[in-house]
Amino acid sequence: MRFLADEDFPKPLVVKIRSAGYSVKTIQQKALQGSSDEIVANLALKEKRILLTFDKDFFKNQTANLQVIIFSFPKTPTSEIILLTPNFLKELKQFKLSKGKVLKFCKSGLEEQK
Repeated sequence: MRFLADEDFPKPLVVKIRSAGYSVKTIQQKALQGSSDEIVANLALKEKRILLTFDKDFFKNQTANLQVIIFSFPKTPTSEIILLTPNFLKELKQFKLSKGKVLKFCKSGLEEQK
């Protein structure tokens, strides 16, 4: 799996996911800070990456082919979210990701957004 981390996605989480052997590019690496959701979505589609974001509204404007995982952890320190990352990656392997699918990851686990 290949990921694109939105600019709001914490760097320590990017590092943790990379250390598990996954390819993660960031908006900062692409020098696209402040870009619209549309530009970010198009980059994810072009590079065939799953978008990782904390922006709960991102999926409202997504294109039909984009795969998005929204991390939903209001007021939760990144250090606590990092501890849940192995569970996230394990659960993610069980989901069949398809174009246009939006998943939400929270303390209770990974679930499909309707």
